Amino acid sequence: MYKYSIRYGLAAGIIIGTIMVTAFYSGIPTRGNKYLTISNLIIMYLPSFLTIYSARKFNGGEILFKDALRIGISASILTSTVFTIFTATYYYLLNPNFAIKYLVDIEISLKQAGITGVELKKQMAEWAADMSPGNQTFKTFFSATILTSIIAAINALILCKKD
Repeated sequence: MYKYSIRYGLAAGIIIGTIMVTAFYSGIPTRGNKYLTISNLIIMYLPSFLTIYSARKFNGGEILFKDALRIGISASILTSTVFTIFTATYYYLLNPNFAIKYLVDIEISLKQAGITGVELKKQMAEWAADMSPGNQTFKTFFSATILTSIIAAINALILCKKD
């Protein structure tokens, strides 16, 4: 049953990573782009559903909740891992100035919000500390994994019944 996790998890991770890198290189604004965000979320949540559905179909229309949860979460972890690899590769190898550009954008946003002086320096120091490569990679992986695992649990509840 894990072959479905590998198949759908890898496919979704590669598709999401390719979409994001293509969007970055083609100049499509990614910040606040609701269409890009929604499409990526749908693609990211789809592997757990497809994995559980395929395994259930393979087992004659039945699957236990624990098996459905196990393969759904394995697909989610695989999708999150591939997405994180794509994101980290882009941020730290293909566009090494990303953190600097992002911090400039944050500073402009804080100034527009009316924050100046010592408070601005304090918040910029917090943002700069948060932008370390390891920290960003860690946060990307775990936020994606947690969200997709919750969806996998919901899919397991829905799909663990008989046909």
